[in-house]
Amino acid sequence: MARTASAAPQTPSNSLAQKAKPKFSVAIQSDAYKNLINNTLNDPKRASRFIANITSAVSVNPTLQECDAATILSAGLLGEALNLSPSPQLGQFYMVPYEDKKRGCKVAQFQLGYKGMIDLAYRSGNIANIGAYTVYAKDEFHVQFG
Repeated sequence: MARTASAAPQTPSNSLAQKAKPKFSVAIQSDAYKNLINNTLNDPKRASRFIANITSAVSVNPTLQECDAATILSAGLLGEALNLSPSPQLGQFYMVPYEDKKRGCKVAQFQLGYKGMIDLAYRSGNIANIGAYTVYAKDEFHVQFG
């Protein structure tokens, strides 16, 4: 029997590279993502609010829209676990797009905003007052505790 030459079989890495990842707006509407969010948050109202908040935050940031949808969801769920809002106007936390050279794509990472840090500090019960001041180059200041 004679064998004919055939195209080289696709390796898993080749087939994964050829598949385009869905945009976040499409992925978040999938049953798989909705089920994951509902199972994680265990509250349909909270899950619905979370989806609306994350979708809104992503829609106003074109670079974030290019990120892997799973990383956006991961960053958003971390913020949700801390009971913080992803709204850029509130500044509690941000989903910041980074180029992941190892993966060859953009990813979103959770980044705590200063307003979120203040909120968490107050909620801890260990902070009574927080003072914030603008500091300029060559400023001198002294801090006295207690």
